[in-house]
Amino acid sequence: MNSLTRRLTLPFVAFVVAGSLALVLWFGAEEKRQSREQFAAIARTNAAFIYAQNLPNSERTAQALGEVLGVSVHFLDPQNSWLPNVDGWSKSSADEYHALPAGGGVFMLNESYEAAAARISKGRSLLLVRPVEHLSDFLFRPRTLGVLAAFWALSLGLAWSLARGIVLPLRRFAARLPHIADENSEPLPEASRTDEIGQLARAYDSTRAKLADERRAREQAERLATLGKMTTGLAHEINNPVSAIKLHTQLLEGEIADMHGERLSIILAETAKIESLVSQWMFLARPQPPQLSPCDLADLISASVKTLAPAAAHANVKIVNQLVPGLLVNGDRRRLAQAFDNIIINAIHAMSARGGELRIECRATNDGGRKHIVSFTDTGAGFSTAAIARGTELFFSEKEGGMGIGLSVTSEIVRAHGGELRLTNAASGGAEVSLYLPAVN
Repeated sequence: MNSLTRRLTLPFVAFVVAGSLALVLWFGAEEKRQSREQFAAIARTNAAFIYAQNLPNSERTAQALGEVLGVSVHFLDPQNSWLPNVDGWSKSSADEYHALPAGGGVFMLNESYEAAAARISKGRSLLLVRPVEHLSDFLFRPRTLGVLAAFWALSLGLAWSLARGIVLPLRRFAARLPHIADENSEPLPEASRTDEIGQLARAYDSTRAKLADERRAREQAERLATLGKMTTGLAHEINNPVSAIKLHTQLLEGEIADMHGERLSIILAETAKIESLVSQWMFLARPQPPQLSPCDLADLISASVKTLAPAAAHANVKIVNQLVPGLLVNGDRRRLAQAFDNIIINAIHAMSARGGELRIECRATNDGGRKHIVSFTDTGAGFSTAAIARGTELFFSEKEGGMGIGLSVTSEIVRAHGGELRLTNAASGGAEVSLYLPAVN
């Protein structure tokens, strides 16, 4: 038996035993008191009957009355006394009737018998004698047994309530504690309670959530450290040949543009993708504060749309850019362009299987236009529930072969500009990425 159960069980058993004993003693005393009152009342009633009928103090009268009442009946007077045939009662004891109060009463003859006396008339008394009722006589009466049964039923109900309300929840806590760091575990049902058990459950759930967050943060830090080491070593090795490829391709444009212009454009676009990827790796490895200057969102997005137009056309995706000039923000042109490129590329990939449309719009917030809301809405399958909740986490990706870097970098860029990135699903079902950027008035 464990310690808590023992500590709860022993006092509870003691309470039930003491309570049962107290009930028995109380009911026994109450029953005895009522029985003695009834016994005295019977004596007074019969004394009044004898007086009214003017019955004699005879043995025959005593026997007849005793058969009716079921007790031993005797008369006491100075001349003629019919005394009870019990141990400890003698003829000399009959003199005690003189000491009885006017209304009579109940008194003990000895340990085994008690008597109820009542005055019939002056000098005459009626004496009823019966065996003394002991505690065991009261214990087995239906009324006493019924009360004890009710008390035991209530005690069992209380024990069940204590076990269900205290012991069982603590056992569940003990069973769940080794798995507190498991992200897939369900919240404890006791967290909805308002008592100390509920406080403990909420503290457990809060600790579990914090441990999960810390573990994710640690894993992300470890991945960033690994990525930083890789980036430092690979950035130089990648950038040099990419720069050479880009330079020679640009030189060839002037010579063979008429014959292979489309192919050269593809080479330059793919080279730009490699540069963008390396730039994102470098941003994750060594993030730098943005170099702010006034810039127009419409110009930046138009440039991104133009750069990615070949990729969109290849995926049969139509880009509808509805931004108009004059949407000014203080931003880092290179970083913002990188963020817009990431969003557009993700939308193109999401619709590459069947094609679709990407609509780019801008509106002001309801707080006096202090922020521009740039929304990118596609007609693809939309975000999953997990993607809406974790889409901006580093290395989270539901796309086959995806690295989970693009949206994370985009979110960091927007946050560095004092803005916010939100992932939702449009009413039509497609994915919607919204950027909230501080406006320049």
